[in-house]
Amino acid sequence: MSDPLRDLERQVEQGNLFAHAEMTKQASRANESEALLNGLVGLLVRHKVVDADELMAIVEAARPATEQNVSVAVRTDEDLTEPTIDCASRLPVCKAACCRLHFALSIDEIESGLMKWELGHPYFNRHNDAGYCHQWEGGCTIYDERPNPCRVYSCEHDERIWKDFDAMELNHEWIATYLDKRRSPVELFMDTIDRP
Repeated sequence: MSDPLRDLERQVEQGNLFAHAEMTKQASRANESEALLNGLVGLLVRHKVVDADELMAIVEAARPATEQNVSVAVRTDEDLTEPTIDCASRLPVCKAACCRLHFALSIDEIESGLMKWELGHPYFNRHNDAGYCHQWEGGCTIYDERPNPCRVYSCEHDERIWKDFDAMELNHEWIATYLDKRRSPVELFMDTIDRP
């Protein structure tokens, strides 16, 4: 039986995937233009056609009108081996901090519907109102089908999570600064409508 809300969500996801793919192409062209422009400016300054200080003053004056931060990512995977970390013994200490990290989803993960993406940060994994991946409910609800970053991630050398891996000393400062933040009203609303 068809669920109209789910069908609408799939259409929105597919439409946004197309739009963001086109935006990514445009961003690539803009990056190429920026490199050309920077090279041209460097050449003009080197040949004393323009004064570097005067140019920087004009650039700084124009910067507020041109600043925008659009970040879109779709992940492609490479074959990596799964680490052998005893997560069960670490969970009481780390409280599954890795399940609070953001990562780009692959097209297959987006289209399968198992993983939802943040509406304000395409195509990164959506988090619930507790700050965990939306598939975390005291444990991973899709563990056997979890995304590749979850399969191959190792916290062993991740200084964001551990100050001292062997002593199980958590990096509370980084976690408090980067993971303990409030969610937007749109994110909370999307989590609410996803629940049965």
